[in-house]
Amino acid sequence: MLFWAFAQQGGSSISLYIDRFVNRDMFGYTVPTAMFQSINAFAVMLCGVFLAWVVKESVAGNRTVRIWGKFALGLGLMSAGFCILTLSARWSAMYGHSSLPLMVLGLAVMGFAELFIDPVAMSQITRIEIPGVTGVLTGIYMLLSGAIANYLAGVIADQTSQASFDASGAINYSINAYIEVFDQITWGALACVGLVLMIWLYQALKFRNRALALES
Repeated sequence: MLFWAFAQQGGSSISLYIDRFVNRDMFGYTVPTAMFQSINAFAVMLCGVFLAWVVKESVAGNRTVRIWGKFALGLGLMSAGFCILTLSARWSAMYGHSSLPLMVLGLAVMGFAELFIDPVAMSQITRIEIPGVTGVLTGIYMLLSGAIANYLAGVIADQTSQASFDASGAINYSINAYIEVFDQITWGALACVGLVLMIWLYQALKFRNRALALES
């Protein structure tokens, strides 16, 4: 739920940040802000092919990645993406505008992160073979990752609406609000990584103890 609340900043606070503080000029052409939404889709498609190849090789080598490890990696990539956005916002604060490649990199990393969350969660839900349970759990997952996550995303994005007034009374949107929010999301995602790793460690130790008990 928190992952999607962070990811859905792309359609709100991140889009507004791009429109106001990113230099979108490239070869004499101004890239529309809406086109940045396609970076996520391209990242998912391109990185999905690479990830499928890596997982295939891992399975052949008996190196199966645990489910909680995938969640931790996805949250870690989301944190890395927002860390890049924080650097971009700080760059904007110093020089007035941030660079387009830095913005593209941050959004691409965030898109890559989605491959370790949504497909993994849905695959685990569909593996449950109890009649009627799969549909209920799918609905609950959609509720958490959709409606509730959208609400939380709006609450987070609202924190970037700080503004100050100059002598003429015009609104100057504060870049400091974006720096603060992006930085908080970076650390929030890292905290989620720590929590998931603790669960992963607990599950690994429990599995190891069970295996030792069976051997004895």
